[in-house]
Amino acid sequence: MTKRSTPSGIQLLALSVPTWVFAGYDLARRTFLAAYLSYDLGLPIAVVGWLVILAGLAAIPAEMIAGALCDRGPGRFGPRVSWMLSGTALLVAGGVMMLCLDRTSSRPPVALALVALVVGWAICNVTHGAWALEATRDGAGRARVFGLRSLAGILGAVAFSLIGALHVGHWSPFAAILLVVSVGAPLAHAGLILLVPDRAPLARARHRGTLLEPVRLLFANRENRRLAALFALNGAHTAVTGTAYLYLVGDALALPAWGPIGVLVQSACAAIGIAVAIACGARVPPARTLQAVFWVNLLLALALTALPAGRPAALILWTALFGLVSAVDFMALRLLLGERLDLAARTGGMTARAAAHYAGFHLPFNLCGALATGLLFAGYRLLGLDPATPHGTEHSYMAAQLMPAACAALLMATSIRMLWSPAAKGPNTPPGKSSPIGSIFTQAEQL
Repeated sequence: MTKRSTPSGIQLLALSVPTWVFAGYDLARRTFLAAYLSYDLGLPIAVVGWLVILAGLAAIPAEMIAGALCDRGPGRFGPRVSWMLSGTALLVAGGVMMLCLDRTSSRPPVALALVALVVGWAICNVTHGAWALEATRDGAGRARVFGLRSLAGILGAVAFSLIGALHVGHWSPFAAILLVVSVGAPLAHAGLILLVPDRAPLARARHRGTLLEPVRLLFANRENRRLAALFALNGAHTAVTGTAYLYLVGDALALPAWGPIGVLVQSACAAIGIAVAIACGARVPPARTLQAVFWVNLLLALALTALPAGRPAALILWTALFGLVSAVDFMALRLLLGERLDLAARTGGMTARAAAHYAGFHLPFNLCGALATGLLFAGYRLLGLDPATPHGTEHSYMAAQLMPAACAALLMATSIRMLWSPAAKGPNTPPGKSSPIGSIFTQAEQL
């Protein structure tokens, strides 16, 4: 397949703006959703846990179907256009339903609104990711595409965090952010459709195994299996740290007013971190970047256990350091994913295309994120943390601070262990004895 030139400036902008909007959705769901259900809708912690798990799991079948069929969509307007339009419609419908909820709403409408919102976003996310993966096959060009997408996402997180910190009118941070997302998504996706060519091949014949193509990619070879495991660990870590933050600030540290401000600081620092990662991207292989970020996250998880209550300066310092690396790991994983797609295209050994790659490797990310969230809320319930009850919890440190810190430390230690041995072996390991991640390291430095 011929190498594609880097997209023009206006096309790079059109590829990046949807990520700006996605950042609002992601911030609302991962950081503010649980707190919104607990504090604003007054739902018991057990119900909140099930709803947050539902939100995580609902994305999985949607991404699988979109990833398997998006490459084979109707060719009249482009294979991906119809998927983007349908996903946008669901996202907006779910957002409007969520905005209509209050403390008198029963649980089924809450669940239905969440599912519509999450499924719509999942379809749009896979479609947009496939669009970006196929925008160019030039290594430097792809670094610009995904680097600018990541930067747009971080800038979006800063903007939406500011909305949350300002407490617009009587709106909660979650509702205020969701309102902007529901309006901005159709505009951003229209720009993508109009300005960036859909480079997916025209419709191919479907076969019985079409829906399983994303799953097969995860087990196609040792390198893919190990990269899928890294996505899984990253998904669990992202879910735990994002969901636990406002409970940590409000219940363990007794600084509830500083929660949205901390989210804003984290997003602003993430913009700095991702800008540095983009600048160093040409010189530092993504696997080495991952290893550095994992070590920083491990140290921050250990430091979290000693964070003092009632000290906003200590909270903001920890939050700023965490924010600097909070988006770099996911960017590096996506760069490795792009390299796997390029290798598959060159060898001709796989028929699955960009959408299947994108959805396949996000499957373990989302699945393990949902499972980790379930374990987190099970721990909250076991230790008695429930903001909807008058007594709150007698073990706020154990539930809201020590438990998520221990989970994050365990996940990062496991991730480091997966990267450490191959790094020690290096590319000179004798044939037949190389480890899976060693192969990824070698390919990352050669591509």
